[in-house]
This record gives sequence, C-alpha cells and structure tokens, in this order.
Amino acid sequence: MKKVLTPEQKIVADDILRYKKNKLAQLFAILGIVFNCLYFCLLYAIPDANMRKITLGVSVVLTLVLLLLVFLSSEGVKGYNKKFSIVLLVIAAFQILRIFYYPLNGLLSNSLNGIGYFGYYPKEISFPYFIIMVIWLVASAGCIIASAVLGWIYAARLQKFQKKLDSGEISVEETLKDMDAQDAEHALHVDSSVELDFEEVEG
Repeated sequence: MKKVLTPEQKIVADDILRYKKNKLAQLFAILGIVFNCLYFCLLYAIPDANMRKITLGVSVVLTLVLLLLVFLSSEGVKGYNKKFSIVLLVIAAFQILRIFYYPLNGLLSNSLNGIGYFGYYPKEISFPYFIIMVIWLVASAGCIIASAVLGWIYAARLQKFQKKLDSGEISVEETLKDMDAQDAEHALHVDSSVELDFEEVEG
C-alpha cells in the first residue's frame, strides 16, 4: 500500500528534487540505447545484398546520430529539462517507424537470413530475425518513452514547486520548523501516554 504524504512531507520531497538528479529517467534512456545497440548489431550482421554501400553508410550515420541524441537527452532529463522529453518522444516514434522499413522489407523479401543468430535459428528463415529486431526496437522505444514521461513529470513537479517558492507561497524553512514542532508534540504525547500506563500498572 502506497504511503500518503502529509503536505509538509510533500514539500520536503519536492525540495529534495532541487538537489537530486533524475537518475531513473536517465537509466531508462540508457537502456533505450542498449536495446538500440542490440538491434544495430543484428542488422549489420545480416549479409543482405540489397543493403547497398550508400544505404549502409547512411544507416550507420543515422544510428550514431540517434545514439548521440538519446545520450544527450538522458543528461537533459537527468537535469529536469522538459525540452529533452520532447526530443526523446520524437526518437521513440522514429524507433517504431523503423520497424516498417528494413525489418519489414527484409521479412517480405526473405532477406533476413544467413547469419544463424546464436546458432539457433535456421539460416534460410527470415521470420525469427524479424521478431528479434522488432523486440529490440520496441524495447528501445518503450524505455525511451518511459524516460521522456518520467523526465517530464518530475521536471513539471520541480518547476511548479520552484514557482511556489519564488512567490513565497511556501517556505521550506517554516515547513521544517512545523515538522519539528509536530514531532516534539507527538513525542510528548507518547511520553505522557507511557507515564499514564505505568501509573495504571502500579495502581
């Protein structure tokens, strides 16, 4: 069961965001890069005669640019920059669209073969390779989307908190004082209850 935060605890939790990086969003972006690299390795291991040198060169450059953009965006969402969440969503959409280019064309032309991926699938069948490539691309897109969403949510949360601080609507110092007073009052109440229970036992 999720613990419900008091208003004071919520303020403190939001204040922590000012000093703590969004590493979870960054982690998902890095995972997106990892899955994209797996797709990259499988794609360029296929000895397809239809993959011409010019097409191969453009594909390599495009993949490197994509990886660089995702890495830079991972640093951006780590620092609560909402603009990079938009970049990541665009990249995720592009990852999905890639399925309908080479993987699908390779399946239809039965050219995704000849490598014996992990020595398990028959070399003359394209479908298993198509499925694996789709899995890598979808996993990459999913991780990148997760990074974008988390980056946007926490960035918006921090932005909203900062506006309240700047306007004087809330004060972290006053909130901490109130929490200390509440803790002291609670401790006093507990001590009183213990003393009453002890007196009842003695009586």
